[in-house]
Amino acid sequence: MSNLLLEKAFRLIDEAKEIGIGHIATRVEINGKKKAVNINGEKVVPFSLSDYLMLMHDERIINGAIESIKENGFNLSISREFLHLHKTDEAEEILAKVFGNPVVLYPKTTLAHVGALPLLIGRKDAVILDHHAHATIQMAVDMVRAHGTHVEPIRHNNVHKLEERIVALRKTYEKIWYLADGVYSMYGDVFPAKEVEILLNKYDEFNVYVDDAHGISWTGPNGSGYVLSQIRQHPRMILAVSFGKGFGAGGGAIVCPDKDIKKLLVYLSGPLMFTGPLESSTLGGLIASAKIHLSSEINLLQNQLKELIDYFYDRCDELGLPLVDKTRTPTAYFPMGNTENIYLCGRILYPERISGTAGLYPAVPIKNVGVRIQITLYQTKSDVEKLLQIMKRVYQQLIKERGFSIEETLSHFKG
Repeated sequence: MSNLLLEKAFRLIDEAKEIGIGHIATRVEINGKKKAVNINGEKVVPFSLSDYLMLMHDERIINGAIESIKENGFNLSISREFLHLHKTDEAEEILAKVFGNPVVLYPKTTLAHVGALPLLIGRKDAVILDHHAHATIQMAVDMVRAHGTHVEPIRHNNVHKLEERIVALRKTYEKIWYLADGVYSMYGDVFPAKEVEILLNKYDEFNVYVDDAHGISWTGPNGSGYVLSQIRQHPRMILAVSFGKGFGAGGGAIVCPDKDIKKLLVYLSGPLMFTGPLESSTLGGLIASAKIHLSSEINLLQNQLKELIDYFYDRCDELGLPLVDKTRTPTAYFPMGNTENIYLCGRILYPERISGTAGLYPAVPIKNVGVRIQITLYQTKSDVEKLLQIMKRVYQQLIKERGFSIEETLSHFKG
């Protein structure tokens, strides 16, 4: 990054910190079943957390972590290649029941990408990378590219163009890989699962790698995520997941289509050879959370959140509030046009004790700045209504005082 861009990024982030919409410390206070997020000494309604089902402080998950520490200590200081806790096997076995396929655990989803992609994708393969794919996938793709693999970007969710490129590339390369997200973490739009499944059945060379980190728990059978709520896992589909969001625990995993892929990753994956394993506490928490996901309770939690999500999107339509995408996921994005408009929004939201997430450069393109909202069970309908009434006031002020155009601003998000 050039000095000029670096200075600009620092200035934008410093301003976000000052008005309470970025780089802020927090704690979660527990009072019976009610959780309150504390920021800078003030209790706020969090619209910035990805703990969709409010499982992060579930006593069963906490107790699972504590008991695992008591039994095994905090951490096993050796890589999995040589030695691993029995809790690792137990966690992978129960998670395989959640997802319906073999699972390989990693300390983080980022390390899952770094561990899986260089093993799965060969030099004679080609990669088609959705240009909205998560930054951590793009980091791992740089490793694949460095080995000589052909990599090309594609416009976001453009299935027609994807098929065109499959047809062209299959003449030269052994496998064609499409890399994408299940639920896109900033705008809340989704992977075109059914259309991609058709392509998987049509072209034998076609393979798919999907990061469904933001789709886990709040949807899908047993909370198995957005992708598996739409289609069954195809034999040529690899699924990357996170347990640090809706699952209320930590770590990441690759859901493998068969045992051979699992064996490949366990035996030869770099992060499992050369980095530390999941902490004992995380393994205990994962097992406890998986038991919740395998019970009928997960359906009740999903339905509670769905009711809140539906209320949010219905009211946005009624109030005429702009969203970059209206797919009914827990993630929504209000476009702001420029950073000064975000600062105005933050200065209105924060005194009202509401916490959102600023989508600022360099996390998003300079013309795609906005405010990300996460709908979770930390909120009530009255909390959502309060947020939306404030956002209505924000947009009225932007239109009146700054000549803000909803249509022009949304046009920057197309393609």
